[in-house]
Amino acid sequence: MTDSEVAVGVTHVADDTMKMTGCGSCGMYMILEGAPGKSFVCMKCRLIELMEEKIRGLEMQVESLVEFRKGFEQIMEQRHEVSEGKSSDLQMEAGLGNFEGRLGEESGQWKHVTKRTRQRKRRASEGEIELQNRFAELENEEGAQQVVTEGDRARKKRRAVSPIGKGEELMEITPNMSPRRIQDGLKRITRENGNGKNLQPEGTGDRLENSTVTRKRQVYVIGDSLLRRIDRPVTRADPENRRVCCLPGAKIRDVDLRLKRILKGAGKNPLIILHVGTNDTARFSLDSIKGDYVRLGRTLKEIEAQVIFSGILPVPREGQQRCDKIMTINRWLRQWCYKEGFGMYGHWEAFMDRGQFSRDGLHLSREGNRLLGWRLAQLIKRALN
Repeated sequence: MTDSEVAVGVTHVADDTMKMTGCGSCGMYMILEGAPGKSFVCMKCRLIELMEEKIRGLEMQVESLVEFRKGFEQIMEQRHEVSEGKSSDLQMEAGLGNFEGRLGEESGQWKHVTKRTRQRKRRASEGEIELQNRFAELENEEGAQQVVTEGDRARKKRRAVSPIGKGEELMEITPNMSPRRIQDGLKRITRENGNGKNLQPEGTGDRLENSTVTRKRQVYVIGDSLLRRIDRPVTRADPENRRVCCLPGAKIRDVDLRLKRILKGAGKNPLIILHVGTNDTARFSLDSIKGDYVRLGRTLKEIEAQVIFSGILPVPREGQQRCDKIMTINRWLRQWCYKEGFGMYGHWEAFMDRGQFSRDGLHLSREGNRLLGWRLAQLIKRALN
């Protein structure tokens, strides 16, 4: 027997064992081995039947819970009605008891009293307090006149001593009256009398003149995006009088244009620290940068403030040419500040470590921000002292 004949025999045997069978539930046909039973159900239909059984069980549980809740609500309503009935009965008994007690007082017989009235009666019997009308003196003219004279004496004691003459109106001054209100009242009395005298009490004018509070010097740290996250170390010592103004991407010209608006309401002789110029070194020439610094210096002289320029930091991502340009500007800036009467504070040697800058090589890392903030805080401390 050849191999082909053997293969044909195996195929016929497989065809005899594999038969087409239909599901009794969904009617889908499947090819199965052997002869299945008459009531064949596929696996999907079995899963559906199991799910239906679980759903029916859950529905029965929900129905039982609903019935239990209804029964519980009925029981609670009955208890509430019973408690209301008992409270109303107690109120009626208390009302009747009070009524009987009042009747007993009027007739002089035995009476029913509550605990509170019993305590009051006991105190009254122990102390034997005599009750009298304290306003009986007002019933006759003599008592009324005496009360009026006592009130006039007390009112005169509260009045302020004034240099106006006899017969003129006195102003009553209370302890809670403000100095401004006292002064307004004295001016009004002066206008009404027309004598033109100064009716201000002694010491009031000095107190009004010295009421102004001296304001501390304002400190402003203004610059580009390198000032991010340094406001906490800079303003920690005096948050009310120190400000950090960060202008991302700002150049010297931008600071010059916004300076007066930022310093509006800064007070007298503020301390201004400027950290700007990093963005200018990437686009403009040396002569252009120097001219922008000169124009910014003219604006600062109009403001009349103490000015300190912060030196430009190195840029690690750029080459040696950019670093040489920044160093040249810092040297010129120091000479120019000394000539114009400004201060200059350099940071070049303190920021030579690459770890003090972020990955972009331009902005500072968290460690660099802490270092720059600490250095500026120390600079402010020395400048104010």
